[in-house]
Amino acid sequence: MKTQEALTNQELIDYVFYDIAGEYLNEKINYWSQTKMWYDTVFELSKPVRYTYGIGILNMQVMNGGFEQYYDNNYGIFAMETLKGLKIIGADLTFGLLKDSIEILKKYKGTKTELFDFITRNEYWDNKEIEQVLNRLDDEYYNLNDKEDLTELLGNYLRNCEIK
Repeated sequence: MKTQEALTNQELIDYVFYDIAGEYLNEKINYWSQTKMWYDTVFELSKPVRYTYGIGILNMQVMNGGFEQYYDNNYGIFAMETLKGLKIIGADLTFGLLKDSIEILKKYKGTKTELFDFITRNEYWDNKEIEQVLNRLDDEYYNLNDKEDLTELLGNYLRNCEIK
């Protein structure tokens, strides 16, 4: 294995995402449908690893199927923590898009429902306003590459952290 300094940003992110976060989560979680256990286990990770996991998942899910896929696959349960990570690495544009996606869900979640439950139960289906906002946010996200480089921002952040 190369030293951290010799790794490219993408190699460093992949190491943290797959080798640290991925292996830990795969050891601890037998049934990914147990969202509360999955959520709690992610919070056992150090902040740099947790942020890398959240940002990596966000990027993969949104680039593959949009914010709707991100929430449909229950990764939205980490949205609030991912916002913290995006703020810390300076990904202000991505932060704004994720925040907007959360706000539209909060608008319709109802007063007695926690956002976690709203997301895991997919209670936002069949709401045209949510769908329209998420589609608009998808388009903006797909066009971020020229404006904000998540790989560079996250890689630079990780180089200044103690990764464990």
